[in-house]
Parts: sequence; structure tokens; C-alpha cells
Amino acid sequence: MKTLDVILNLVTIVAVTVVLAYFGLHFDTGLFTILPEGITAFFLQHQPLQYVALGVLVVALLAKAPVGKAMKAQSGRGRD
Repeated sequence: MKTLDVILNLVTIVAVTVVLAYFGLHFDTGLFTILPEGITAFFLQHQPLQYVALGVLVVALLAKAPVGKAMKAQSGRGRD
């Protein structure tokens, strides 16, 4: 369960980074404006990735609630 929580945290961090980078691009600021073109070219050529990243972010955040409850219940059983 703890591994799943860590994976969800990593997925959330990556998705937030991508979403914020695309958001910043709309205002000519942020990550995609300061990184070299070799790194950002893939993301700039595939604009729909921003919606995929947003969807992944929502799913990861929704999945964290039941995982957190399960971890809490599991730790409660371990103390008995």
C-alpha cells in the first residue's frame, strides 16, 4: 500500500509539472520558455498532452483518498 502511495505521489508531481508548464506557455512564462528547445520540442508539438496530464492528475488525486484510508486502516490493525 505504501508503494502505491509513493507511486501516486510521483505521478501527481509529474502531472502537475506538465500541466503548469503548459499553463505557463499560454502566458509566455514558465518551464517551457526557459528549457532548451531540444527538451520542449516534443511537448510543444503534442499540445493534447496537456489534457492527458490534467486527466492523469485528477485520477491520481482521486485514487489517493482510498489508498490513504486503506493505509490508515492497515496501520490501525497493526497496533492491536
